[in-house]
Parts: sequence; structure tokens; C-alpha cells
Amino acid sequence: MKKFIKNNKLTVITAICCLIFVIFVFTIKLIFFPNEAKAIYGDRLDGINEVKVTDDEKDDIITKLEEKDEVTKASCDIKGRIINIIITVGNDVSLETAKTLTTTVIDNLEDDQKKFYDIQIFIKKDNDDEKFPIIGYKHQDKDNFTWTKDR
Repeated sequence: MKKFIKNNKLTVITAICCLIFVIFVFTIKLIFFPNEAKAIYGDRLDGINEVKVTDDEKDDIITKLEEKDEVTKASCDIKGRIINIIITVGNDVSLETAKTLTTTVIDNLEDDQKKFYDIQIFIKKDNDDEKFPIIGYKHQDKDNFTWTKDR
């Protein structure tokens, strides 16, 4: 063993330095990211099972929206505590009429769901309208939507 170390001093020193570097990197990683195995949302989703929006409720929202004459297509997606709704409206729909579609969404959610989830509504048209797309956002603690600035 001593003979091997004497003949390969540079290789042994390099191997020891690499080993120390790897240990150092893992130590730093554990310091900055101690709970890597935890869920991506941490504890922010605690209580979501009590107010969960079911697939049937999402389908109801989509159906009610698509029943409106102004709407050509609608979809709903939930990520964590945010309900994302994408609505495509007809080319002749005005900005104010499009904004009123939020009431259909709000009316189809229960009060405890409205207080738990943030709601984002993306309203777009198939043609190039300078006033669209618009985005409405309702924070769980607020009663009204906030809209992107009129263009």
C-alpha cells in the first residue's frame, strides 16, 4: 500500500481532494435544502381536502360557461390553490361583456371554496383584437376581480 501511494502521489492527492469536495458540496446542499423530500407546496395546501373542487364541479363551471352565447370554448385547471379558467369568446363580444362572465364562475363555487382558492380567468378571442386577451384575478380574501389594464 505504501509503495502504491509513493508511486502515485499526485493521483492519491487528487482523489482525496475530490472526495473532500464532494463531501463539502453535499454538506452545503443539506444546509440550504434540508427538506427536499417534502411536497413542493409545503404546508400551503393544508385543508384543501375539505374544500376540494371536484371534477364534476369543474365540468359544471365549463358547461355553464359554454351555455352562454358569448363563449365559444372554456376550460378549467386547478394547480394547488389557484383555479385557472381559460375562456374563448366570440369575435363580437365587448370587453365589458367578457368581464361579466366571472359571475358564472363565482356562482358555481361554494363560499368556502371562494375563501380558499385564488381564481384566474383568461379571456381571449380567436381573432386579433387589440383589447384581448385580458386576465382577471381574484384573491381568496377579496370579493372582486382585478383586471389587466384596458389596452
